[in-house]
Amino acid sequence: MLTATLTSPEATGGFARLLAGTLSPPSLVTLRGELGTGKTTLVRHVLRVLGVDGVVASPSFTLAQTYEGRGGLRLHHLDLYRLAPGADVELFAWEDYLDGASLTFVEWPEAGAAELPPADVDVLLTHRTLESRGLQLRAEARSEAALAAGLTAVAGVEDVRVVADAPVADATAIDATAIDAPAADRPRPAPSSSSFEDGDAR
Repeated sequence: MLTATLTSPEATGGFARLLAGTLSPPSLVTLRGELGTGKTTLVRHVLRVLGVDGVVASPSFTLAQTYEGRGGLRLHHLDLYRLAPGADVELFAWEDYLDGASLTFVEWPEAGAAELPPADVDVLLTHRTLESRGLQLRAEARSEAALAAGLTAVAGVEDVRVVADAPVADATAIDATAIDAPAADRPRPAPSSSSFEDGDAR
């Protein structure tokens, strides 16, 4: 497991550039963390690096957006925050986004745990301060080592370590009712003055 502290939005952008360089299709990248930790912003940065030029909007209401990256690479961005348990999960078109030729990024993967395969890369972001975030990443050992080596040279990234793996932390434990509640009733974040989310508090 790779751990680090991202002390600024710029550090998150630097991490995104490195992460994008380690990905090849087919890959599933899951992004966990409380509201406002920067999951959408991180995906947006990665998609930019991979050649997406147009608007990259959060799919919080549509659940999924598909983009074309450099060289025709298919990129799927799913946000399952509003996916209700039961029929919504069972009827969702998983096969459209988990094919063998795409990179798929999934926020709030807990909501689709019954249908999602194991992630190739799992990212957990946690609040540290208004501007800084804790990072935990699980991937193949080679990817973790390469990312750790690159992150040591990124301005604003601190405390970079590769440690023995541990049970996956539950990013929703503090607010378990947010996932257990019906999707329409889940709490929404308060507005934040942080630039971490580019105005998107998800």
